[in-house]
Order: sequence, then C-alpha cells, then structure tokens
Amino acid sequence: MTNRSLSLLLLFFFLLAACGNTTPPPPTPTFTPPPTLPVIASPITVSNAEGTPISEQPGFLEWVLLSGVDEHGLKAEHDLTLLADADPQAAALTQIHTGSPVIVLEIRQVGPQGLQRFYRVKTLDGITGWISDYYVRRQAYVFNSEGKTVPIFDKPRGAEIAQLENITPVTLRQPQDSNWWQVSTLDGSVLGWVEYEFVKESPDKEFLLGEDHTHP
Repeated sequence: MTNRSLSLLLLFFFLLAACGNTTPPPPTPTFTPPPTLPVIASPITVSNAEGTPISEQPGFLEWVLLSGVDEHGLKAEHDLTLLADADPQAAALTQIHTGSPVIVLEIRQVGPQGLQRFYRVKTLDGITGWISDYYVRRQAYVFNSEGKTVPIFDKPRGAEIAQLENITPVTLRQPQDSNWWQVSTLDGSVLGWVEYEFVKESPDKEFLLGEDHTHP
C-alpha cells in the first residue's frame, strides 16, 4: 500500500470516528406563556322584600369588604352594625370594624319598587346578619404607601409571581388568613396572595394617605 493510500485511509477512519462522537446540540428552548386564569363566577341569590328569590346576580366569589369610608375618602363610620333583618329599624346583632371581609349569602330588594338593597352576610366569626348595600364594596384596591407597586405571591410567604400597580382593583378570593389574603384582578389574569395591609377599601387619596385605615 502506498503512502498516499495509507494517508487517505487514516483520514477516512479519523473522520468516521469524529462523526460518531459528535454530540447533537440541545434543542432550542421555547417560551410557553402561563395559562390565563378563568374568571370564576359564583351567582348570588337576589330576593324580594318577602324573601322570595327573583334572580341571580353573577360575579366573582362572594367575599366583599364592609366599609364606612364615604365618597370623599373620609372614614365616616369606624364600626358598622349588622342587623337581624333587612330593615334599617331591625335589632342590632353585632358591630364589625370598617374594612372587614364578609361573605355574601343573599341580596334582598326592599322599599318602594325594591330600590333599597340589603346584603345578608357572614363574618369570619360566623355571625350572620344584614347590612345596607351602602356599606358593601364588591371590589377592593391594592396600595403600597412606600412604593408604586404591590407584590403578589403564589402562597403566603411564598414566591413572588406578579407586581400590581397601586390602586389596582381586585376581588377577594380567600381573606381568612390573619396576615395574608388571596385576591385576583378583575379579569382573572392574576391570582395570588398579598399581605392584608396592602388591601384597601377605597381608592381615594384622602383615605390612602391617612394614618388610621388599617384592618382590625
């Protein structure tokens, strides 16, 4: 065998060995956007003055805030009264601090043409009573006085999953933890936990920048 043939043969085996040891490149990672959370609805029964159901009101979960803050952002009433019936003259059952979460059980239309509404609600202590819709806030707001955004976490003291701008409206989902409340944006795109002191009952500047508006 000539030197030229031997060289070509050695080159052939070298190239074959090199091809056999070639590691294929890793696949290019693809970005998968997070799924859009569904807007969960839980209809609330609406009844007439006699207590007969007449319709259902669609909405998010039944948690709301009770608030004594007026349209000017001033805390007109620090403590609100739950009544024994859907009547402003009904007996008082208990006092509840403004900014407290309650779960809605029923909405009753009373008065001339059913224009006045009372909510039957249940407190975290398990007390059930009625209160005028004037004090009911179907949405709350997140606000951080020391920054422009509020962090949202996947669980209490967990990993941060989002930042919501100040005064973003939210719906209460699970406010039963003493320090952390689960909230969602109104479109359902963000669902997570926030420290309860960042959840406010009014977006008014006068209220948000005041000193006495923490939850009990």
